[in-house]
Amino acid sequence: MFLASVIIFQILIFMGLIFMFRKIMTQNVVSATKHIDALNQDCARKEQEINRQLEEIKQKSQETLATARNEAEEYKAQVLKETQEERDGIIKQARSQSEAIIQQADKSRNLLLLEIEERIDKVSIDKACELIEYTLPEQFKQDVHTHWVEELIESGFAQLQHLRMPEEVREIKITSAFPLTDGQRKNLIKKLKEVLARDITLKEEVDPKIVSGFIIAIGSLILDGSLRNKIQERARSDGLAR
Repeated sequence: MFLASVIIFQILIFMGLIFMFRKIMTQNVVSATKHIDALNQDCARKEQEINRQLEEIKQKSQETLATARNEAEEYKAQVLKETQEERDGIIKQARSQSEAIIQQADKSRNLLLLEIEERIDKVSIDKACELIEYTLPEQFKQDVHTHWVEELIESGFAQLQHLRMPEEVREIKITSAFPLTDGQRKNLIKKLKEVLARDITLKEEVDPKIVSGFIIAIGSLILDGSLRNKIQERARSDGLAR
C-alpha cells in the first residue's frame, strides 16, 4: 500500500514536472515565436528601408547618368562647334594667305613682264639707232646734223634762261655726232655766254652713235638734242600710247 502510494506520488510528481516542463516549453516557444516574429517584422522593415534606399539610389543614379549624358552631349556639341570654328578660321586664313601669295606672284610677274618689255624696248631702240647709223648715207647724216645743230643753237637754249646755274660751272661738255666746225663752235659759245651770262669753255667729244645733233652737259644738267634721243622719246611715247 505504501509502495503504491509512493508510486502514485512519484507519478503525480512526474506528471507535475511534465506539466511544468510543458508549460515552460510552451512559454519559451511562445516567447521565441514572438521574438522571431519581432525579428521578422524588423527584418521586413529593414528590407523595406533597404529597398526604398536602393530605389532612391537607383533613381539618383539614373538622374546622375542622364545629367552626365546631357553634359557630355553639350560638351561634345561645344567641342564640335569650336573645332568647326577653328577649321573655318584656318581655312579662311589659308585662303587669305593664298590670295596674298597669288597677288604677290601676279605683281612680281607683272613687274617682271614690265622689266622684260622695257629691256626689249631699250634693245629695240638701240638696234633701231644702230640701223639708222649704219644705213643712212654719211652725207645725209652730215646734212641733217648741220641743220639740226644750227637749229639748236638758234632756239634750243631758251629754257636755260629760267634756270639758276651755279657760278662755279664754267666748263661745258658737248658730245656731237660729228666734229663741230669753227663757225658752229663760235656760235655755240656766243649763245651759251648770252644765256648763262658768264664766260665758258667747251670740252668737245665726238660720238657717231647719237647719229645727228649733240648732247650738252652743264654741271648736272643734261640737254640731249641728238637724233638718238628723239628716236627713244618717240618709241617711249608710242609704248605709253599702246
